[in-house]
Amino acid sequence: MATEYAERFHFIEVMLTWQGRVNSTHLTKHFSLSRPSASKTFSKYLAQHPNSIVYRDDIKVFVATAQYYPHYSNQEFSQYQAIVNSDTKNSFSHVSEISIPTRNPQPKLARPILRAIEDKLAIDIGYTSLTSPEYKDRINEPHSLVFDGLRWHVRAFCRKNMAFRDFVLSRFNGEVINEGKAQSNADDDLWWHQIIELEIQPDQRLTTAQQQVISDDYQMVGNKLLIKSRAALISYLLQRLHISTEDPDPCKQQITLTPQSKKLIKPYRYDL
Repeated sequence: MATEYAERFHFIEVMLTWQGRVNSTHLTKHFSLSRPSASKTFSKYLAQHPNSIVYRDDIKVFVATAQYYPHYSNQEFSQYQAIVNSDTKNSFSHVSEISIPTRNPQPKLARPILRAIEDKLAIDIGYTSLTSPEYKDRINEPHSLVFDGLRWHVRAFCRKNMAFRDFVLSRFNGEVINEGKAQSNADDDLWWHQIIELEIQPDQRLTTAQQQVISDDYQMVGNKLLIKSRAALISYLLQRLHISTEDPDPCKQQITLTPQSKKLIKPYRYDL
């Protein structure tokens, strides 16, 4: 199938899943199509998936039938969010989002690091941190980038500490000196390749009814939710879930790690 139709079919299914309806106007606005092209798209979709959608003349939209099953979308709300964020022509004024300041690195700083990752190089570059606020040169061997939801990190072997560490991408600065080929690579980073399975649960200080509310929020099964993470990224995951520390108020805390998961991460020296 042509990519253009796969994208249109994806759009149709996302709209059906989350708005319950879709029509040619949605397609023409989102993809800048002519109305005949939009109509042809629906015809092609029906030809491949007959009886999955039906046109309702009374409200001028396609709706899903009982036989409908998505083939081009996974029914995750993030897909609807992506369409809303990218669509400037359809009216999605009923959807809003909090604007969080992102820590965007400067291209001139990111380029040599990205090049070092791609070419497996060691580089000498200035870096600052809260413990060392003044820029200090260090030789790093970067192998991956990590986005924690707010900022970008570089996973690298640090020759100063002789260990794999995380570095905030926006905190690099100064002239970059090529130190030749890296002596290590991602395969040597054991924590990077080790996948840890953590279980979260409703805060046990909540009432049974309150715990059920939280369980429904996260679609838990048996009041438990399994989350997989690279061992190297566990701290970011816990921070993102707001469970890196315990709030005195269980209504603010809402979720915690299970006791078994707290024991599981102890070898990785995370203080919970």
